[in-house]
Amino acid sequence: MTPIEAGEKILRCIDYILTQYPDNQDRICELQAQTTDLLHMIEFTPCDIQKGYKFTKNLQYICIERRCLKDENEALRPLFDCLSAPNAVAFKNGFIGALTKAKQRERALASRIYGPRSERFQDAVISKE
Repeated sequence: MTPIEAGEKILRCIDYILTQYPDNQDRICELQAQTTDLLHMIEFTPCDIQKGYKFTKNLQYICIERRCLKDENEALRPLFDCLSAPNAVAFKNGFIGALTKAKQRERALASRIYGPRSERFQDAVISKE
């Protein structure tokens, strides 16, 4: 992995944390609304064994998905809070600037020409090619 690739991966990880946590929160809210709707359906709908089983399985799937998202957000929360702090935003912006400079430097290195430092090789042109 090159330094540029490492820097880009760090930024992708930061972006993942900053987007995944709120996305999970939105989905958790939606699943909570679905749970409420399902409980109202159970409360107000006459049901037999088949309907009761379908309601139960539906509720189970919703609860399992919700639990997975809540567990993920438990781990994401400290990272999200850290990356959402004002000084973290400045860090990210500074890191983006540093990565841009590193990319420019990497492009410049390809055409770099070395000048001789000793008198013996004054007439020589030294390049990476």
